[in-house]
Amino acid sequence: MDIIMGKEEIMLGESGLEYMCPHCGATNTVQIGVLKDMYTEQFDSCSCCEKRLSLTPADGVGGKINLVIDSLDPDFRAR
Repeated sequence: MDIIMGKEEIMLGESGLEYMCPHCGATNTVQIGVLKDMYTEQFDSCSCCEKRLSLTPADGVGGKINLVIDSLDPDFRAR
């Protein structure tokens, strides 16, 4: 399965998307293979402050991917 981003065709697992941590502002990367479940909340940790983050991939304008990023409460437990 391929994800089309703009006019480039990117194979799953070959590249990643960058995003900023809403807590500390550090730049993080998530692999595109993780994004195969669009509109499904996924979890990651910031590489700098190690804050737990919620990542929700969504369709963007022009075939691009938008990431909705939010920090999670320390007491939150993913199911």
